[in-house]
Amino acid sequence: MITIQRAQLQDLESIIAIEQHVFDTDSYPAFVIRQLFDISGHYFLVAKEDNSILGYVLGGLNTENMQGWVLSLGVHQDGRGKGLGKQLTEQLVEVLKTANAKEIALTVYPDNEAAIKIYKHLGFEGDVVLDNYFLDNEDRIIMTLKTNQ
Repeated sequence: MITIQRAQLQDLESIIAIEQHVFDTDSYPAFVIRQLFDISGHYFLVAKEDNSILGYVLGGLNTENMQGWVLSLGVHQDGRGKGLGKQLTEQLVEVLKTANAKEIALTVYPDNEAAIKIYKHLGFEGDVVLDNYFLDNEDRIIMTLKTNQ
């Protein structure tokens, strides 16, 4: 049985391994994952099956404008095809809504059709391609979800 729960310190090595596998050279460095765990722990969730981490989602909340963010979502190859990306994103959206986020935003590669499909299914909108968004000479799309908060 797969459960989604808040990430724990002992989960970070598995999360970092998934992050590096999924995003390769674009992955967050391990020290950033650790610091995001410390400052965004409420918005850091994992999907577990038999004590193995199959995926994670990391979010944040800008309390000035109450805008939530999906900062990273990764699913291990053994967890693919089980709907984990959708489940993790849905759960993070609920956590951010509970924290009174008025809107939730994320960025996605324009060619990541699987992720875009998940996000659109969950109600995220946006298809404008932004050049060099992360100053890495790569395009991104910003998608947003209004939460009616």
